[in-house]
Amino acid sequence: MAAIDITRNHTLGKTAVKEKVNQVLERIGGSIGLQGAWDGDVFKITKPATGTFAISDTTVHVQIELSFIQRALKGKIEERINGELTKALG
Repeated sequence: MAAIDITRNHTLGKTAVKEKVNQVLERIGGSIGLQGAWDGDVFKITKPATGTFAISDTTVHVQIELSFIQRALKGKIEERINGELTKALG
């Protein structure tokens, strides 16, 4: 099971939500060094953890596996992602 598992609904459509998720990834990436790349509708996180930001017409689903050391920061990371998604998706 993913250490972080967030699903958010939206009404923006895939194209618009992908732009919004890109903004979220840029903001988060700058502070925690997030790295990865889009593969279709899924952003695959490769560093500093592994996971995905998967988009559909109606949802954004975030799954992130944290290392043992990163799990101590799970609450802060999850709070940051939720906050950024709230800003981006309204």
